[in-house]
Amino acid sequence: MTEPLPRPPRSLPALRLEHLWALLALSLVAAFISMVPTSPYDFWWHLRAGELIATEGLPTTNRFAWGMPPETPYIYQSWLGEWLFFQIYQLGGLPLVVFTRNLLGSLAFALVAFEAQQRSGSWRLAALASLLAALMTINNFTTRTQNWSWVPFMLTLIILGRYVEGRLAPRWLALLPLMMIFWVNVHGAFIMGMLVAGAFAVGETVRRILRQPNALPWYRLRPLYLATAALPLAMLFNPQGVGIFGYLTTLLSDAPSQRMVIEWQSPTPRTLAGAGFYGGVIALIVAFGLGRRRPSPTEILLVCGLAWQSFIGIRYVVWFGMAAMPIMVQSLAAPRSLLKPVERQAARERGGGAAANWLVVVLLALGVLALQPWTKALLPLPPEYQAIFAPVPDAPQLFSNDTPAAAVAHLRNAPCAGPIFNEMGYGSYMAWALYPQALHYIDPRIELFPLELWETYVEVSAGRGVPAFLAQNQVACVILDRPKQAGLAEIMPTLPGWTQSFADERSEVWRR
Repeated sequence: MTEPLPRPPRSLPALRLEHLWALLALSLVAAFISMVPTSPYDFWWHLRAGELIATEGLPTTNRFAWGMPPETPYIYQSWLGEWLFFQIYQLGGLPLVVFTRNLLGSLAFALVAFEAQQRSGSWRLAALASLLAALMTINNFTTRTQNWSWVPFMLTLIILGRYVEGRLAPRWLALLPLMMIFWVNVHGAFIMGMLVAGAFAVGETVRRILRQPNALPWYRLRPLYLATAALPLAMLFNPQGVGIFGYLTTLLSDAPSQRMVIEWQSPTPRTLAGAGFYGGVIALIVAFGLGRRRPSPTEILLVCGLAWQSFIGIRYVVWFGMAAMPIMVQSLAAPRSLLKPVERQAARERGGGAAANWLVVVLLALGVLALQPWTKALLPLPPEYQAIFAPVPDAPQLFSNDTPAAAVAHLRNAPCAGPIFNEMGYGSYMAWALYPQALHYIDPRIELFPLELWETYVEVSAGRGVPAFLAQNQVACVILDRPKQAGLAEIMPTLPGWTQSFADERSEVWRR
């Protein structure tokens, strides 16, 4: 009887230098996301809505603000995203909710890098694509229900991209409508899935008609058409049914949102994210003009359509970055058919398997883990960084200093005997910390309030017509943000019958 051959010694999977470039880029992105404070605007009221959904069922009216009647209809379109945030909050408190943001963002940009590598064949170019896409998303990293849209958007791009390359069977397209059922209930960006699928269907049809190289045959186009047609049907699986399309139309034409919310304004190169967007557009044009790969009709439709949206509103730049940067690096990469076999083998083996590479990965992972909510406050971070956070209970160094934690705690301990006028962003935190004991005047549910009410709010915040407004609405308390409501902060001490009962570095509370 022969003895079995000895097993070869186990070794770590090969980790090459080009992998480290991508891992370094993704670690930088993950670290940055983890350090971004969560602003109050689109977080706290969503968390309160999630609690209502979990305990009472889906609300359909105003509920939180006295500026509009309580029976005013309001669509909580992101109900599932809100419910998920609240369930996560119950499991691990605010740190776990913010960690979920960090995890979703890191996963989304890992998918950006994966898509870029699949298109370019280079992990170095994938690192570049993920960094540029993250730069364009730099003002979208706060914790909010949009976080739930990042991964579905990238998965839609990846599935469609691999299908038109012939690397996925038609059955994979069935994932798109299934994913849409989730997406349509977590965030309003679900319509981006339909637009992306439509770009693929139209672009690949044009490619077939023009008989371009590697165009899909008609029998491969038919499943693409079916999957695209199934997406509007999947969108009907939401509490509004077909009314979801009317909701989108109303939201996109809402005057207060269009005029008063910076996210709906055109990007400017004077901001870091805006500069990243314009730089990305220029880089894309250069790559298309000088690159060694010509873009397909589908890729042109994708980048042009998303760029058009981004020029209209800053809120769309994130989708442009995620979709366009992998296409850009594809144009920069040398076609694999032009590389000699020796060059391809050298690229695969360069820096392969070195234990030092794994040590670098471990150090990068430890650095990112140290910045997570449970340990970040223990780090000796600069005082200037620590100063940008508010002292939210049980959540140190997680929420921006325009979260009125101390001022609202004062109102909770010494309740106001009547209506409260507030800074708009404060209203979000008040919905979480004071409702239902007290209502606020206004909050970031922009489309709930008519333009006239927003104009009144702007006037009062600027210190104009304050006595008449306070008297007419029988306001008993004012909670203001000095940097954002400087005019109101200046006039309140001059009003007879009003006394300041609280003040900190940023907030003030005044009582009649």
